Amino acid sequence: MPQMPPMEDDAAIEAFLQEEVIAVLSTHNADGTIHSAPILFLYEDGIFHLGTQRGAQRVINLQRDPNATLLIERRSDPFKFVIAYGTAHIVNTDFERRVEILARLYPEEGSRAFAGQMQDQFGLVSIEFQAERMVTVDYSRGAAG
Repeated sequence: MPQMPPMEDDAAIEAFLQEEVIAVLSTHNADGTIHSAPILFLYEDGIFHLGTQRGAQRVINLQRDPNATLLIERRSDPFKFVIAYGTAHIVNTDFERRVEILARLYPEEGSRAFAGQMQDQFGLVSIEFQAERMVTVDYSRGAAG
């Protein structure tokens, strides 16, 4: 059981996931080790949409084993996080969807330029991650009793 209380309710979780833009995606390497890397995400209708490109290690890993863990955290006070456990699927993505994900962090013009580079160099794909279970912690709610 976590020592700090969970987020208050589903609305609090949803609000947190709309505020944060970077997650850490952990997948399984072929040798059994864990591959963890930061990734931009968009959360819509209970699905995490993660922008990436063909040939990325996370894509290779998920094609072999779709089980993954996603960590979304706020490192400033009050510290909060969501750990999502679930399965991920690689899907073809269109340019505008990739721009939408990038635009959560970068200005739209920069997002379009970066997405264009990635598309030309690697080819764009998205990861659709469905959480089967989420663990949340919200330090602003005090210690768990």
